[in-house]
Amino acid sequence: MPMGLARCEEMSMHSVAVETLLEERKIERVLIAYGTALDQRDWAALDDVLAPDATAHYKSLGHFASRAEMVSMFKEFLARCGTTQHMFSNMRIHVEGKKATAACYLQAIHVGLGKYQEQIWTVWGEYRDRLELRPEGWRIVHRELAVLHAAGDIGLAED
Repeated sequence: MPMGLARCEEMSMHSVAVETLLEERKIERVLIAYGTALDQRDWAALDDVLAPDATAHYKSLGHFASRAEMVSMFKEFLARCGTTQHMFSNMRIHVEGKKATAACYLQAIHVGLGKYQEQIWTVWGEYRDRLELRPEGWRIVHRELAVLHAAGDIGLAED
């Protein structure tokens, strides 16, 4: 094979890899923006994370058929919590054209309110997502939360 052709093929393979890495990084930012929006109670920021027609299954909270339903649930649930911190790690992202799958570990810390203000409820789990590249950017179109363990009590069962 002529040296120029081999170099061209190598550069082409490298370009695809870099392009994929850039798309993965964009998706990682979407995943992180989700946690930041929840912790800051910035519901409008979820427009940059969830597609309007996004669906979700949060095992203990139920099924949700749109971004609006999900945001309503977040508002109601997190109003019963004080400060929260959602942390994500071990991100695994697979991009295929304008579709992607992602999974990441979750640790979410919820501080109680009122008589529970000194208490903490911690959830360990994994988010499993399907995403699509839409004209406005990558958006989650389906999210599942698999809770692996939870510890603590901030009085959520009393509500």
